[in-house]
Amino acid sequence: MWLGSCLASLPAFADASPPSLAGLTFITEEYPPYNYLQAGEIKGTAVDLLEAMLAHTSSPLKRDSIRYFPWVRGYEIALNRPNTVLFSTTRTSSREARFHWVGPIARDRVVLLAAEGSPLRMASLDDAMEQGLSVAVIREDIGAQSLLEAGYPEQLIRPAIDSRSALHMLLHQRVDLWAYSEDVAHWIAEQEGYHADVVTPVHTLSESYLYFALNKETDPLLVAQLQQALERVNAYPAVTQAYHDD
Repeated sequence: MWLGSCLASLPAFADASPPSLAGLTFITEEYPPYNYLQAGEIKGTAVDLLEAMLAHTSSPLKRDSIRYFPWVRGYEIALNRPNTVLFSTTRTSSREARFHWVGPIARDRVVLLAAEGSPLRMASLDDAMEQGLSVAVIREDIGAQSLLEAGYPEQLIRPAIDSRSALHMLLHQRVDLWAYSEDVAHWIAEQEGYHADVVTPVHTLSESYLYFALNKETDPLLVAQLQQALERVNAYPAVTQAYHDD
């Protein structure tokens, strides 16, 4: 009887289909040129890359399936909801065990930025601490985490609502510095009507890679499928070049 019940269950097990990427929820935020919202449409080089990856898997998911949230909200959702993917996310030691990772998709340099013409001078992060320099950050962003991990005094770290708010805090002298991606900060400055060099890097906090971060409870088969899709896209130079040139 036991053997019969086991044999009876075999066909159903054999017919089981592998999990589909259609079961994933993709979340992104304002982090141009990698991902951003423009005229109600989600755009960016990482978005283009994801679209190419999904095309390689014949997934029904499209660009308009991507959900857009402020960074802190998106990070919390990805941290707590299975089958959720957050991008573009910096892979750090403090985040390593919190997510599965698919990538890398780009290299990013996070810096301390000063306003153009600022008289402040700093030789190191310790120097900035000794001078009591205040720094605008986005909560849970890599810039904020880098400062906290380095022991920067919390009373000198000033959370901003978003990157545009942080830019204006810096330019209106409500903070001395801004911790953020150099490329993204320059892009934001231009979108706000300034020239890119209105903010100037004065110290490098980190140079690292951006990834797709998947909730830790996501099926490992889905993680593997997404990584394989990335590798297939990268195997075609024309597709990869189009992604980088966008």
